Amino acid sequence: MRRVISLSLICLLCLAAPALAKAPPSITVQGRATLELAPEIGRITVGVQTRANTAAQAAQANAKDMAKVRAALKAKLGPGDSLESAGYWLRRVTRWNKEQKKNEIIGYEASHRLEVSSRDPKALGALLDAAVGAGANSVDGPRWDLADPAAAQRKALAAAFVDAKARAQALAQAAGRPLGPVLKIKAGPSDRPAPLAAMRMAKNEAASELTPGLVQVSAEVTCVFALGGQAPQQGK
Repeated sequence: MRRVISLSLICLLCLAAPALAKAPPSITVQGRATLELAPEIGRITVGVQTRANTAAQAAQANAKDMAKVRAALKAKLGPGDSLESAGYWLRRVTRWNKEQKKNEIIGYEASHRLEVSSRDPKALGALLDAAVGAGANSVDGPRWDLADPAAAQRKALAAAFVDAKARAQALAQAAGRPLGPVLKIKAGPSDRPAPLAAMRMAKNEAASELTPGLVQVSAEVTCVFALGGQAPQQGK
């Protein structure tokens, strides 16, 4: 029984030896990259809010006004553009009655919102003017985006790896060691494209000029590279 135990301990130590061996020299670095890309899609959300004495009147008036806005926008849409409902609500409008100490209904309000997406980001100004001219009384936006955000994110990750490798090469050279292959790569959290936009009125104030800015896509990676050669001895 004692021989069996001894042999088992020897086998366990043999198996554990590689794990206990000293890890090869390596270097860990972080790489970052930010791409600034021209937007490929522009979006605005326009809406119509109407108020009337009854819910039916508010809904009917809203549908009539929104039909005009929708027709005006459709006339301006280009190939690949889209127009879809972004929200609708109908609610009571109340007022506090001090004498009776309660809210009383004074009317009803209806709201319908449409999201307009254009493959020509520079066309948003004309679309906005068309909607407002047809009766839209609420606007949200503009928003700029990319046609394929995932592809842009992959490009940013590749650029972040190039940055990480350059940092590793600089550190390895400073340490007097050749840089070996990458051993491990870990991508950081992905950030959604961050659009930068500006909105201003034209000089004649007859049209809205929406100026698209660049869309920023950022990425971060953590890489572990092997270090070749031997560390230089002190004093040499």
